[in-house]
Amino acid sequence: MLKLFTRVTGIGVCTWLLLGATQCQNTSTTNGIGSDGPVFVTSVAVEDANGNPTSTFLSATNIQFVLSVRNRSTSNQTISFSTGQQYNFEVVQSGTANEVWTWSVNQQQFSQNTTTLTINAGQTQTFTVTWNQSNDSGQQVPTGSYEVIGGLTCNNSSSSSSSSSSSSTSATNCMPAGSLSSDQLVPTVFVSTLEPFTIQ
Repeated sequence: MLKLFTRVTGIGVCTWLLLGATQCQNTSTTNGIGSDGPVFVTSVAVEDANGNPTSTFLSATNIQFVLSVRNRSTSNQTISFSTGQQYNFEVVQSGTANEVWTWSVNQQQFSQNTTTLTINAGQTQTFTVTWNQSNDSGQQVPTGSYEVIGGLTCNNSSSSSSSSSSSSTSATNCMPAGSLSSDQLVPTVFVSTLEPFTIQ
């Protein structure tokens, strides 16, 4: 009886959507990749305190990291998160997986409620954080070469969908909520490449 009710309800909903001039279809993507290639393009920029792009900084000066996530599809896309945290950044020593600073480590506790982020078709969502060149323990990092990576912290059952389609993405393509392991320092549709910079 329950199966019959579910089937009839599903048919009714689909009929209602069709009558409302909305397509009733599902278009699946795998890990944020659709039939037209990647749905999202993610990058990170390194800037000085005034928002000017640069790759060289004096010791103890503020550095801005700007994460950009562009929806390159023709549909609005909604991404799910398991908590209030939606993005993260990590700085590593250049050419290594040695973590120096992770943005989320010293943040106040994030809400444990699920959240979503909708990025309209063709639009870019940005997230900016400022780093004072202190490591996770609050100590000034030494001069040298570093790299930063940033991305969206999608949840394990993350979904991206439009008004006319829905699809699932795997958390393997999302930025971890905490520190990254060496095999997670790779770009995906939700994670940027490693961007180099130098502290003098």
